Amino acid sequence: MMTNSSIKKAAMILSFSMVITTFSSQAWAEQGTNTSTPAYVMSSDSKNPYEVAGIDDPAEFTAYFSKLQKAVKDNKPAEVADLISYPMNLNKDNKTYVIYNKEEFIKKYDRIFTSLVRDILLAQKVDKLFVNYQGVMVGDGELWMGVRNNKLGVIAVNITNNPYEIAGIKNPVVFEHNFSLLQKHVKEGKKSEVAHLMVYPLKVNNKGKTIEIKTKKDFIAKYDKIMTAKVKKALLAQKLDKVFINSKGVMIGNGELWMGQFGEQVGVFAINQ
Repeated sequence: MMTNSSIKKAAMILSFSMVITTFSSQAWAEQGTNTSTPAYVMSSDSKNPYEVAGIDDPAEFTAYFSKLQKAVKDNKPAEVADLISYPMNLNKDNKTYVIYNKEEFIKKYDRIFTSLVRDILLAQKVDKLFVNYQGVMVGDGELWMGVRNNKLGVIAVNITNNPYEIAGIKNPVVFEHNFSLLQKHVKEGKKSEVAHLMVYPLKVNNKGKTIEIKTKKDFIAKYDKIMTAKVKKALLAQKLDKVFINSKGVMIGNGELWMGQFGEQVGVFAINQ
């Protein structure tokens, strides 16, 4: 099922029809964007679920997708470069750039296939891919595949700006969602829901002493002693666009709470009373 964010990102994908003009020699030349037709998913009972995307052989696509995931997993930029259909479009910071060849792609590999793009690609199940007339979409639109110049390959990559990357947070959408939930649940006094947004063992610091809260049950039992009026006030007053970020995590207030990512979990890992 498509999420709202999926549809929004699908709508942001640039038109895959290239107008051949004289380009400047700059490697990051800008291109316009243009889509208007809503996206949709092909029926699962279709013999070729990729037909609408212009892909004639589903077996060929499945083999291609597996090869792409393996090349990315093995961290082999040159092999990934062979699986790109050039010119490839790159959406970044509300602008569109064109990657013209393998050499350019390899040189800028880490800036194109970011850690978030790679993680989303590797987590994607081939039978859960979204398909429309523009191509085959991975994740919520971070990567698109299709046929360009008679070659099956990646035709577009869409990079989401991640201001929390230095803190080790992979997906900014997940962090901002969890932050909003934390504020909401604390405001409503929903102790159990707040407990789900803690990372255990949770460190609680007070007057030079540190205690560890090891479980959700322990957190709920000691909720009022942990989530003091000072801590709650700092959290509820915090504006998302004003948080302080460094390599340790995301700081809320004057350090009353710290959030970060541990494995796949994004939540509060320290509270300073």
